[in-house]
Amino acid sequence: MGNLKHQMIPEISNVKNVTVVKPTNVEKQIEENKAKYGKRIKQFQAILEDEKYIPNGSTNGYYTFILDMYKALIHGRVITPKMAEANTKIVKRYSAHLRKEHNPDYQRKKLDFIEESLAKIGMVKRLLKRAKYTPGYTNRSMYFLNSVEEFLKKNGKLSVKQRKALNSMYKRFEKRVNKGITK
Repeated sequence: MGNLKHQMIPEISNVKNVTVVKPTNVEKQIEENKAKYGKRIKQFQAILEDEKYIPNGSTNGYYTFILDMYKALIHGRVITPKMAEANTKIVKRYSAHLRKEHNPDYQRKKLDFIEESLAKIGMVKRLLKRAKYTPGYTNRSMYFLNSVEEFLKKNGKLSVKQRKALNSMYKRFEKRVNKGITK
């Protein structure tokens, strides 16, 4: 007979002793969400699959929020107007991100920033070697500089804290090198 849930009730109404499986409220809500928010669900799938936008294993609050809203859509939660508005904002923010990523001017500026920043990190590394700190301090500093360099290559940006740390390291190393020269 196949799956009774998807067969029409009038066809089996003339058969005696047949239990009609009615969809539960959750199943009804899932179907309703698919019908009402099908396009939005596909958009969320695209957002969640984009590893440049949401890195694998990310625990950032915004990314977990996106995942929670997606789960609400596919698992049959009732979508309130506030949730629908938040979903729209998520998609708009992602589309702005895509426009920016595909903009040649933005790409050129980003590459220029990366090259310029890598050159500056290289300069700080050279200063560190010339400053002749203890091997332990030199290794820890080099580890930090390498990690910042990898972050920059991967993400194309530096946080404010990273920039401040690099700036303070540069000043400290330069001061030590200049102090050593004047002795």
